Amino acid sequence: MNPLAIIALAAILAAGAGARAADAPGKPMKSDEPMHGEMKKQSMKKGDVRKAAKKKEREMKPILEREAAGSAKK
Repeated sequence: MNPLAIIALAAILAAGAGARAADAPGKPMKSDEPMHGEMKKQSMKKGDVRKAAKKKEREMKPILEREAAGSAKK
């Protein structure tokens, strides 16, 4: 097997394991807790990030559907 292919496979497996660990079951996230990290704003809460993501998803859905329909025609 090609050494480059082995490295790529290891990177994919490591990324998948990290993603599963982030979504690990446990206690649910509390929306009213303050955000952690350097990119947070002064009074930002965890629920604010979730609301913003859902709003962005609603805004982008028609655009993504049009792009998917356009690529299916080709």
